[in-house]
Amino acid sequence: MKKWLAGLGLVLGITLSVQGAALAEETGTSIAEFGPSSLIKSDGSYWIWGVNQSVPTPLVGLGKIKADLGNGVVQKQDGSVWLVSRNDRTYAIEIRKVEGLNHPVKVLHSTPYEAVAVDADGSIYRSAKDGNGYADLTSFSPVSGISQVTDADGYYEQARRESKWHYTFLKSDGTVWRANKDLSSFEQIPNLSGVTNIEGFTALKQDGTVWTWPTEFDSDQLPVNPPIAEAIPGLADIRSVELSRRANLAIDGSSRLWFWGSTITGVSDGTTLHEHDKPILLTGISDVKEAFSVETSLMVLTASGKVCAASIYRESMPANAEFALITSDVKTMRNGGRHLIMQKTDGSLWGWGVNKNAQQGTGDYEFMHREPVEMQKPISVTLNGEAVSMNSGGVITKDGQNFVPLRSVFEKLGAVVAYEETSGQKMVTITRQDGDKKTVIQVNAKTGATYVNGTQIKLANNPFNVSGTVYLPLRFISEKLGAAVEWLPGEERIAITMK
Repeated sequence: MKKWLAGLGLVLGITLSVQGAALAEETGTSIAEFGPSSLIKSDGSYWIWGVNQSVPTPLVGLGKIKADLGNGVVQKQDGSVWLVSRNDRTYAIEIRKVEGLNHPVKVLHSTPYEAVAVDADGSIYRSAKDGNGYADLTSFSPVSGISQVTDADGYYEQARRESKWHYTFLKSDGTVWRANKDLSSFEQIPNLSGVTNIEGFTALKQDGTVWTWPTEFDSDQLPVNPPIAEAIPGLADIRSVELSRRANLAIDGSSRLWFWGSTITGVSDGTTLHEHDKPILLTGISDVKEAFSVETSLMVLTASGKVCAASIYRESMPANAEFALITSDVKTMRNGGRHLIMQKTDGSLWGWGVNKNAQQGTGDYEFMHREPVEMQKPISVTLNGEAVSMNSGGVITKDGQNFVPLRSVFEKLGAVVAYEETSGQKMVTITRQDGDKKTVIQVNAKTGATYVNGTQIKLANNPFNVSGTVYLPLRFISEKLGAAVEWLPGEERIAITMK
């Protein structure tokens, strides 16, 4: 049974809640809530990482955020809704206001062409389309024909000559309804009542049973009537379900872990999926608190704070599959599909898994982190009390010293920044004229050789390059330009004062 989830569940909405603020206070961290690619600090600031932001980077000017609803849609504490997206050509961050949503609790961007939002009052909204027919997440309008919705998801049906996207909606009375992508009509899925959670084409009932329905048909056309849901044999007293494109997991009332779905062998075009339709109780792990399928591994957090992994890269999944210890002292995890973000009991965030697009915020673009790597801390920079925007990347701390992207701060200090590559050398020249005083700082970004007004200076740590962005020592250069720099650890803020 193949899983057609179109990446659903890989973008996690996060909300700045009372519990999140309490967590920040309890762990001594400023991080109130986090997801696989963003976080909200207890002061309401919103931070992202990935693509051309290799570390957590604040979105200055966005204001205080209440919730990240998923797919780049955020709600500010004043109630307004905004879309954070990247320019398709430059990858620059773009922030645009979203119209038509009042009190959204979830945004589901199911396909490139469709998106819906669930409102706190149980109503559904659908996105407009742009000039190319893609979903426009800046404009939503209400959908009639259904109400009292508490959650939404979706799945693909496939026959030999036809495929179709269906939305699924969970209502407050525990029934599940589906609609085609045009949302013109809604039909109840038989046998589903008392449902507490839906994910794709799977439903968890209040009695702990897990139900599913067919999505692939050995016929030219798809059936007209709604599918008949059936209980998955062997699953009882289930408390949570986690589906992915390959592996499906369930945790029961005894904190045991169940697996069904596919294991995998081969690579690239030679990949083979091996189906496991019958759930398997995995006896090699116990006291399971959270579990996700990440890339080709099952990642499990136990009640004692241990994170363990078992591979699904095999022909069959044995019941006694070995789980290897990855790390300890973990409080909770967030699944990014190909990577995992973990928060330890001290509040720090750690990444694991694929990182080729800086998905883990660790300040590098290593393809894979097979051991947990600590994410760079979300450090803000202010100049004369005003937050400094650093869209090309945030602060990277190396051996106790803070570095910033070349053009992020120094131009704001009144300096002229020039970058030149000649004869294999990469030279940065920072010049500031203050009355009769002229300061010229030259840095060889390749060797680290640094000169101030022609005199060579030995740096504690050399400048470095992260995917084409040159990082320079913030305090050293700022002070040479005449600024005062203060580190405020309680606020995780670098305060620069320039007269």
